[in-house]
Amino acid sequence: MDTVYAVIMAGGRGERFWPLSTERNPKPFVPLLGTTSLIQDTIRRLIPLVPAERILVSIGEAHLGIARERLPQIPSANFIVEPVGRDTSACLGLCALHLEKLDPDAIMLALPADHYISDPVKFRSTIQKGIRSLPGATGIVFGIVPDRPDPSYGYVRAEKPAVCADAWPVVRFVEKPNPKQAAEYLSSGRYFWNSGIFLWQNRTLLELFQKHMPGTYRGLQALRPLLGRSEARAEIARIFSELERISIDFGILEKTSGLRLVPAEFAWDDIGNWASLARALPSDALGNVAQGQHVSVESTGCLIFSDAGVVATLGVSDLVVVHANGKVLVCSKDRATDLKRLVSLLTPQLL
Repeated sequence: MDTVYAVIMAGGRGERFWPLSTERNPKPFVPLLGTTSLIQDTIRRLIPLVPAERILVSIGEAHLGIARERLPQIPSANFIVEPVGRDTSACLGLCALHLEKLDPDAIMLALPADHYISDPVKFRSTIQKGIRSLPGATGIVFGIVPDRPDPSYGYVRAEKPAVCADAWPVVRFVEKPNPKQAAEYLSSGRYFWNSGIFLWQNRTLLELFQKHMPGTYRGLQALRPLLGRSEARAEIARIFSELERISIDFGILEKTSGLRLVPAEFAWDDIGNWASLARALPSDALGNVAQGQHVSVESTGCLIFSDAGVVATLGVSDLVVVHANGKVLVCSKDRATDLKRLVSLLTPQLL
């Protein structure tokens, strides 16, 4: 366990949670589920398993200040700055270079900063199963047992072993199937949601870059001698910005054999937009979910968030109503996934 390091990916902007989440205060750092932020919850779940000195946070340069301020338990040297956003493959490749300097035998546990996980104890138990199952595997994927045929998630098919075991051999990945396929996957019992949480030997990950993403691997080789040199910041940014922009799922995992899947013991949600937040919070008798003060009359199925003052609803259904940072958002729940379109039209002054 002393060689396990956690890499928290916190580079996203979270535009789908405007007006609470902003360019200066992105999604991982806002209190969507209570009084603490999603990234603080992530670290709190991890620390009994992985101490703070072995937790690395990958962050965009614009958010380094807020990360250091809000996460004082993380050593300053453990913030890995992405010069520009290049998706999760470049993010984890850069982190792998830092990890190999810290510990040549490091095991990397990679996880997003902004997921909802119901039970921290069961989360750690699931991760421990993955660590025990890693010998002999290329890597471990943590799969979520689906509770609905949701076509918005990526799926992983795994074969249940004949002998009881913690990890199942991975057969294939399926990216966002159509609704009919999602229903078939749910009924089969062989498909899991891809949680975006992965475990592997750090050196194995670098070997997978060399095999499946040779262009990115050459870029990582060029970056290796430059890390830690302040005078090389411009060159690091140039090389990193030229790395392929692709997820680790597409770039490596879907091409890799020998992966195993550990079914998660906890409830999970990636909380991708305001409407999905309702799945992680309790509702009233009419299906309304509220964070902050809410007065409702004959309103059903609404998601209400207020960081100051009362939001009142009368005779409406299936709305998202958000009052945050002095701004108001109103949209139908079924359009919450399109919020980026609205945010793109707002001027910097309005954001």
